[in-house]
Amino acid sequence: MPYENIKFIILLYHKIGIPPEGAKFPGLFVKEEEFDRQIKYLKRKGYVFLTLSELKEVYDAHYNYSHNYNSDSKAELRNCLVSGFGRVNGPAFKKKRYAAITFDDGSRSVYSKGLKIMKENGIKATIFMVSGLTGGFNDWDIKNGEGGDEMLSLDELKEMMENGMEIGAHTITHPHLTQIPFDAAFNEINGSKKALEEMLGCRINFFAYPYGDYDEKIKSCVEKAGFTGACITETGVVKKGSDFFTLKRVAIRHNTDFFKFKRKIFKVKHFY
Repeated sequence: MPYENIKFIILLYHKIGIPPEGAKFPGLFVKEEEFDRQIKYLKRKGYVFLTLSELKEVYDAHYNYSHNYNSDSKAELRNCLVSGFGRVNGPAFKKKRYAAITFDDGSRSVYSKGLKIMKENGIKATIFMVSGLTGGFNDWDIKNGEGGDEMLSLDELKEMMENGMEIGAHTITHPHLTQIPFDAAFNEINGSKKALEEMLGCRINFFAYPYGDYDEKIKSCVEKAGFTGACITETGVVKKGSDFFTLKRVAIRHNTDFFKFKRKIFKVKHFY
C-alpha cells in the first residue's frame, strides 16, 4: 500500500455565529450556514473527520506502525483501531482523505451554535479550552478592547465529549507564551492540562499555542507536560515527517466564503 501521499487537513475555527456590531476581531466568527456548508462539502469529497487523537492513531497506522511494527503488532492495531472513522484497513483508511476540525479558545458558541451542526453531520471536532476561564468570559480579548464572549461551562464540555468531541488545552489564561517568564509559561501549559484532566476525568492529549506564539523552549514545555502534540496557526497540512508539536492548520474566518474555502482546501492539498 502506498503511504507517501497521505495528508491530513486540520481546520482552525474560533467562534460560530455572526460578529456583533463593533467587534474588534470579526474574523474569528464563521456563520452557522457557512460552517454547515463547509462540512457538507468535505463530506461530499469523501473526507473522514477525526479528532486529533484519532488523527495521530491513523497517522501512526499509515506511517510509523506500518513500517516499524512486526506483523503481529500491525494485525493487533488493525483489529483494535475501530472508532467513528472505521477500521484502518477498511474503505475509509484507503481513501486517504482526512480532516480534523479544531476550535481555539472555548467560546460557548461552539456548543450553542456549532454542536447541533456537527451532530447532524455526524462529525467530531477538537476544542481547545482556556481552562482557567471555564464558565467565564474571554478576559484576554476584553483586555484588548473586544466585547465579552461567554466561554464553555464544565457541563457543556462534558456534553460535547459525550457527543464524541475531544477537549484539548489552550493554557490557563491565554497569554503570549514567549512574552512571559519561562516558569510561568510552563505553569500555563502544564497547569491547563492538569486542570482539564481533573475537571473532565480524561486524558488531555493535545495543546494549541495561544496566538500561535511559540519557540523551541515553549515547544519543549509542551512535550515535557506530556502532551501528544500541539497546533500552531501557520498554514499547511500534516504529512509524512510532520512534527506533531507544530501541527499546521488552515484558518477559516468570517470572510472565508464558499469559493475561498474550496480554494484553500485545494491549495493546501496540492501545494503543501
